[in-house]
Amino acid sequence: MTDFDQDGQHSLLGAAFSALPDAACILEPVGRLGETDRNWRYLAVNPAIQRLLDLGDVIGMTLRERFPRAAEIWSPDLERVLKNGVAEVLVRQGSETGQVLEITLAPLQCGQTSAVMALIRDATGEHRAQEKRRAADARYKLLFDAIDEGFCIIEVLFNNEGQGVDYRFLEANSAFAAHTGLDNAVGHLIRELQPDIEDHWSAVYGRIAMSGAAERFESQSTALGRWFDLFAFPVGEQAPFHVGILFSDVTGRKQMEQTLRHSEKRLQSLIDASSDLLFKINADATLMEQVGGKPLIDDVGEASNWIKRFVHDRDRPKVQRVVDEAIRRREPFEIEHRFLATDGSTGWLHSRAVPVLAEDGKVAEWFGMATDITARRKIEQQLAHGTQMLRVASEMGKVGLWEWNVETGEMTWSAEHYRMEGYAVDEVVPTYDLWVDRVHPEDIVAAEAKVSKAMESGVDYVHEYRVIHPTGEIRWLSARGRFLYDEKGQPVRMLGAMIDTTQRRREEEWQKLLVAELQHRVRNLISMVRSVARLSASSHRNVDNYVDHLIGRLQAMGRTQSTLTRSPGRSVDLAELVREELLVHAARPDQNLVDGPEVALSPHAAEIVTLAIHELATNSIKYGALGDTGYIRITWATEEKEGTKWVHLRWQETSPPSKSKRGRKGFGRKLIEERVPYELQGIGRFEVHDTGVLAQLEFPLIDGPSILETGS
Repeated sequence: MTDFDQDGQHSLLGAAFSALPDAACILEPVGRLGETDRNWRYLAVNPAIQRLLDLGDVIGMTLRERFPRAAEIWSPDLERVLKNGVAEVLVRQGSETGQVLEITLAPLQCGQTSAVMALIRDATGEHRAQEKRRAADARYKLLFDAIDEGFCIIEVLFNNEGQGVDYRFLEANSAFAAHTGLDNAVGHLIRELQPDIEDHWSAVYGRIAMSGAAERFESQSTALGRWFDLFAFPVGEQAPFHVGILFSDVTGRKQMEQTLRHSEKRLQSLIDASSDLLFKINADATLMEQVGGKPLIDDVGEASNWIKRFVHDRDRPKVQRVVDEAIRRREPFEIEHRFLATDGSTGWLHSRAVPVLAEDGKVAEWFGMATDITARRKIEQQLAHGTQMLRVASEMGKVGLWEWNVETGEMTWSAEHYRMEGYAVDEVVPTYDLWVDRVHPEDIVAAEAKVSKAMESGVDYVHEYRVIHPTGEIRWLSARGRFLYDEKGQPVRMLGAMIDTTQRRREEEWQKLLVAELQHRVRNLISMVRSVARLSASSHRNVDNYVDHLIGRLQAMGRTQSTLTRSPGRSVDLAELVREELLVHAARPDQNLVDGPEVALSPHAAEIVTLAIHELATNSIKYGALGDTGYIRITWATEEKEGTKWVHLRWQETSPPSKSKRGRKGFGRKLIEERVPYELQGIGRFEVHDTGVLAQLEFPLIDGPSILETGS
């Protein structure tokens, strides 16, 4: 503790005190040690403190009197220094002036008197300079950590020969670890972090540390598994310098470059081996130059107008339009066209080119490739021809074709197939479910079972089934198909064809009906022949006569059936029936009169009337007008009876007296008088006069089937 003379103002110590360059003052405690409100009195102040703080005359004043707020702050510091007897250096900023003061407090002892001397220095400038340095350091640190590149400062370690053998990381930014894969590197040697690091890194950094010359380079570290792009520079005032390293991990770029070089080599190999023609053309696509590939056309080593020189004249306008549009839109073009081959023949090329754009966006040139597709076009033409023939054949033959991709479910139908299913061509997208929807409900189970069996067993799909069209029409289809399988035996496709068998089915049904009808008619015919034969037998006494008459009657029946077959609507014209019977019996036109309105007889009425006319004509030849010089009048008329039309048929002969008696009742008379009322629900009269026969038939015109028809 420094001794202090109370007469300090006049002593040598006082002179020295006054001459101090720094502001100084001496303060003594007022009151006892430990009192909470103890004050401090100014014993001495030098001129420098007056200039610094502008105290005025404060000798004898207390600190609390002069600076009440400062007293509260400084009293504990003064008390501590005086108590401990140890000087302290404090830094305080004035609340009023904003000055930063460096204050040294030293304890003093003069006899029984204790005091504290305060040396005060204005450190505002230094403080501000330090603040600026700290702010600069913070900005540097922020920038240091904000850059994307890795950054570090290292200290190189040298061996006795002055060669760099290792280095220590002094600083590293946040991106350092991401670029190197090294965590917590600061303070560590590289060989501590990666013992297998290559020697060339220490050698390069050692060279920079000793020469002070910065270097930029790229290098690979196999140990770190990375490529780096680095800028290394000296840091410090003299060699050996520290080395600052700004670097980026360029492994991805290097791998891409290696891949690109490999791709370029493969591309060049492909170009060398290509059977295509590789070319480039100028910006307006007029001049072509071959740059690789097979010479498909005449030599184009030098640029030439390729459209005029190589493109077939019939395709030039089309090619020119495509190229012009591509130039206008600055887009790739692609076209197939004919060309003139080196041997003078005409081939086909598939040409495509892409534009290379300049910085201004305009086309600088074009690069492209031309492929000889002559063989493919010929195959396509053959396939198109074959397809056309198949289409025409299927349409002419009314054959529907289908293809089913089992794996994707995609299905293709021919035009005829659409029509068979009841659709317009391309009206729907074919599917398996769409086909099932058309199948008749009664045939669905069997149809799908056939498909499943063919798919599982490999046998051909063969099935005939019904489909229902949207109109409600039912059609019969006969289908045949075959599944195709992959190498694992799994079904992949199904091909098939089908025909419409509706007409055949109808004909088969009609044929069955006709057979049944024929069987029935034969039975009826036999019954009718038996009946005619039985009735004819009683009218004749000799066999020859009987046979002649029987044959005639059977022939009359046959003629009726022929007439029924020819007549539309299965009815017979009465006038035609009468004239045909007279013609069969060779009646001369001048011997008869046939007259009456148009009358259509039912098949059953025609059969009875034909037999009646036949019997009357036969008897007339034998006994009456047709066998002599007589005359026959066959007339008829119609009338309404109780809402039904009736026919009155009259056969009247005029001839000389009869050649023989006709008193016996023969077949014809029985037919007219007995069968007409029974078969035709009418009236039959047969009379013989001296002048000839008078026969009259009256019956209603009602429908009635032939005796040979089913149900008769």
